[in-house]
Parts: sequence; structure tokens; C-alpha cells
Amino acid sequence: MNDIKINRLLWILVPATVILISAVAVIDRVAHASPAISQPAIVTKAATQTDVNIGNRIGFTAPDFTLPTVDKREISLSDYRGRPVILNFWATWCGPCRYEVPAFKAFSEKHPEEEVVVIAVNTQDDPDSALGYAKADGLKFVIPVDPRGTVANLYNVRGMPTTFFISETGIITSIKIGPFLGIDEMEERMASVK
Repeated sequence: MNDIKINRLLWILVPATVILISAVAVIDRVAHASPAISQPAIVTKAATQTDVNIGNRIGFTAPDFTLPTVDKREISLSDYRGRPVILNFWATWCGPCRYEVPAFKAFSEKHPEEEVVVIAVNTQDDPDSALGYAKADGLKFVIPVDPRGTVANLYNVRGMPTTFFISETGIITSIKIGPFLGIDEMEERMASVK
């Protein structure tokens, strides 16, 4: 008799669980869909660069790009050639990204832009959310917006946050997938850049 009750219960619980998980996945996908934004078009210059070793891996030249920033400027990665760059991909809806913001803020306060440039590309997100978040947290580093994820795709970003350490000559020296737990870990990674 108990076996019959357990079987009936399983026939109800298993489909209900599958339906619930599917509904959560659909809601998550819709909530995080790239919004239609009327931002200036993203211009990638990778196709016109002459360096044959351009890529998104360690030892390759970091692909150049041009994006608008939250403060309505336009920047290119090549603008910072000659200085080490920490290139981070993040979004306001990404919990681990929010977790690492204090480390980036502390790092950028300790290291002026003339020494190391922090570029935190807000991707697959609403630019207004990025601007509000930057203002609320008092973030002073460069924050370009990539609402459609074009530059994130150029760098083959598959999870956020993802951070690239780029040398003064534009070579990717280290890649970190996941959040930084503190400034010490960032300092250790910077050793590979110099």
C-alpha cells in the first residue's frame, strides 16, 4: 500500500519539479535578455588590425574595440596602449560581479590611471543601470557599455565576471573567470603584466 502512495507521489512531484525548473529558466532568460538600446553602434577594429596574433587568449594581442562610456565619452582599448590594463566584463544583475566591485574600487584608488588602467565593460545590461550603479558606488574607473555583448563575444566571455590582464604592449598575460575576493589577488595577477 505504501509503495502505491510513493509511486503516485513521484508521478506528481517529478513533472511538477520539471515544470517549475523550466518556468524559472524561462523567467531568468527573459529577465536577462539584452534590452533594445539606442546607444551608439559598437565599432570593433579587430578586423583591420595587422597583428596576426590577435585573440582572446594568453599570449595574444587583445582585440581592440571602441565603446561609449557611462559618462558619454567614447573610448578604445588602443587609447591606453603603453599602460597595463585590467579589462573586466560585468553586469549589474550579476551577483558575483557586484561582490568584486569593492576590490576593483580599492585597486583603482591605490593605483592611479597613469599606472594601471581599469576598464570595467558593462555588458548585456541596461546602460542606465550601469550609470546608476557607478554613481551610487562612487566608481571612478572607466566604464564602457556593451549592451548587446558584442565586445564580450569578441573576447569569448562565457561567464561573468571575466577579467583580462593586458600588458603595456597589448598582450593578454592573464585571464580570471569569476570574482576577485580582494585586492591581494588582483595585485598578484598584476605581477604577470609587468
